[in-house]
Amino acid sequence: MKTQVSEKLIAHIWQCQLVINLVTDSGEPFQTIYPGRASQTSGCDFKDAVFAISHEIISGDIEIHVKSSQWYSHGHHRDPKYNNIALHVVWWHDNQSPTMLQNGKTVPTICLSPFLGRPLDELSQHLNPSRNSSFSCPEAKGHSNSDSLNKLLILTGEERFAAKAALCRQALEKEEAGQVLFRGIARALGYAQNAEPCEDLVNRLSVSFLEKIKSEAIRRALILGTAGLLPSQRPRLQLKLAGDEEIDKLERIWQSTDITETMNEADWCFFRVRPDNFPTRRLIALSYLMARYCRPGLLHGILQLIKKAPPGTEHRWLETGLVIAGQAYWRNHFDFGIVKKRSSALLGREKASEIVINAILPFACVWGEISSDLKLKRKAAEIYRRYPRSGDNELTRHMKQQLLLKPDTCLSACQQQGLIHIFKTYCRLRNCTACPVASNRS
Repeated sequence: MKTQVSEKLIAHIWQCQLVINLVTDSGEPFQTIYPGRASQTSGCDFKDAVFAISHEIISGDIEIHVKSSQWYSHGHHRDPKYNNIALHVVWWHDNQSPTMLQNGKTVPTICLSPFLGRPLDELSQHLNPSRNSSFSCPEAKGHSNSDSLNKLLILTGEERFAAKAALCRQALEKEEAGQVLFRGIARALGYAQNAEPCEDLVNRLSVSFLEKIKSEAIRRALILGTAGLLPSQRPRLQLKLAGDEEIDKLERIWQSTDITETMNEADWCFFRVRPDNFPTRRLIALSYLMARYCRPGLLHGILQLIKKAPPGTEHRWLETGLVIAGQAYWRNHFDFGIVKKRSSALLGREKASEIVINAILPFACVWGEISSDLKLKRKAAEIYRRYPRSGDNELTRHMKQQLLLKPDTCLSACQQQGLIHIFKTYCRLRNCTACPVASNRS
C-alpha cells in the first residue's frame, strides 16, 4: 500500500533526520546541526533549528509543507509571524519561486523526497508520527546520581541569572533605570509569542510618559491604541461592538490624541494563545500595574516591594505585589466583544512569578550594585536561589525529556532556569563537548 505523505510524517522524518546528503534548492551542501524542537505556537513547525549551508552556520525556525507551493497558498509570504523562518522543508518542490518572507527576505528550501535513507514504504512501517519525537541526551545517562544533576542545574540556573543581569547592566548604560525595568516586565508579560511586540510597544510609550498620565482610562486608551488593538483598528470587530460603553470611552479618548504611528493587529499573536493570555488582556494588565505604582513610580515601587519582602515568604509577597484581579469590563471578557463564562485574573500568580524571576530580580541585583545598595543586590540574588518552582513551559518540558527527568520532577525556579540555559547555550548549538552535562557526569 502506498504511504500517504502528510506534514506530520514529514515533520517526523525531519526531526529523526532519516535523510542523507541533503542539498538546498539551489544545490548548496546542507548539514543539520540541530533539527529544532516541535513548536506549539503559530509561525513555524520547529523552533531554534541550527544548520549549515556551505559551511555557514544559520539558526532560526522551520516551516514544513508537503508541497513548496503551499508557502504561498497558505499566505505565509504575507504574514510577519513567519519572518523568523530560516528554512522551508518540503516533500515535493512544485514551485519555481523562492520562499519569500513578508519582510522581503528569501530563505532556502530543502526537498526531502530524493534524500531518504531507505524507501518511504519501508520507513513508514517503523514510524509513528503521532508520537513525540524528542531525543534524549546521551550524556544524561551518565548522571545516575540525581544529586549531581540537581547541583548542576543550580549552577546553570545561576549562570542564566548572571547573563540576564549582564543584559540589564548593558541597558542601564544607555537608558534610565525605570525604562529598563518597564521593558523587562512588559516582555515577560507577553510570553514568548508576544515578547517582541511588547518591547516594541514600550519603546513607543516610555514609562516616564505613562507615569505623567493620572487618568487610568487615558493610559489604557494610549496603550491599546498605540498597540493597534482598539476595535476601530481591527475591522473585523467593528460591526458587532457598536454601543459598548467601555469601548466607546476608549475610542473617544484615542480619537482625541494626535498619535499617528501605531502598531498593527498583525504584529500580535493570537493564534494558539490561550484566551486568558490574549495580548489585549496582557496590555490591560500592564496598564493596571502602572496605575498601582503610579504614585511612587514603577521603579521605586518595585524596588520597595523587594526591600520589604519578609524572610521566608518573599516569593509570595512579590507575586502579590504584581497580581491583578479581573477588573470592570475585563472581569468577564477575553477581548473586545468576546465574553468569558468565569472571572479570572488579568495577571495571575504563575505569570507574576515569571516576571519576578526573569525581569525583576536580575534587574534589582544589578541596580543594587550600580546604586551601591549591596543589601538589595544580595537580597535579590538570595530570593532567586530560594524561589520555588514556577509553572513548566514548552521548553522546560522539552529539556526534562532530554535529561531523562520525569515530567513531575520538582525543580526550583533556579533549576528550571538552568534547563533553559543548557538548551540555549549547548543543546540548540549542538555544543555537546562543552556542555556541563557531559563534563559533570557521576
